[in-house]
Amino acid sequence: MAEMPLFSAAMLTGRSREHDVDVPDPRCSLHRDVVEPFLAMRASAKSDGIDLVPASSFRDFDRQLAIWNDKCAGSRELLDAQGRPLDAATLDEDALVDAILVWSALPGASRHHWGTDLDVFDAAAAPPGYRVRLVPEEYAPDGVFGRLGAWLEENAARHGFFRPYAV
Repeated sequence: MAEMPLFSAAMLTGRSREHDVDVPDPRCSLHRDVVEPFLAMRASAKSDGIDLVPASSFRDFDRQLAIWNDKCAGSRELLDAQGRPLDAATLDEDALVDAILVWSALPGASRHHWGTDLDVFDAAAAPPGYRVRLVPEEYAPDGVFGRLGAWLEENAARHGFFRPYAV
């Protein structure tokens, strides 16, 4: 008898949450096999003075679709590869799709659906009232999360994580 796959089609496309666990502190949802490594990485970061907090974790198909549609409509920030704002209204359909795909996957194709991907920031470094944007300049050496960016480069892999959007 063959082993059951790690993910079903419904899990991969954000149509099921059966593989995810809600973590109370820090509040997020992750694949059940990712919870322990993430919490270990968070504890390691904390020992270095970094409060590693997810800005986003698991999101289902409908949430990804809402993000996509908001970017198409211009009601959510649309950024180029360097993190500079773009005006969705000035782009033709192909350019708009290309621009959205720089930072957001198509609904049904996001790694966030798997519960294995999460976007993180350093809550200890964020000034009061700061709105996290998750753009390269924030994680650059002189950015508000520059220390976290360097820490992740040195430590993420030993906890089983990698940075698909490295600065």
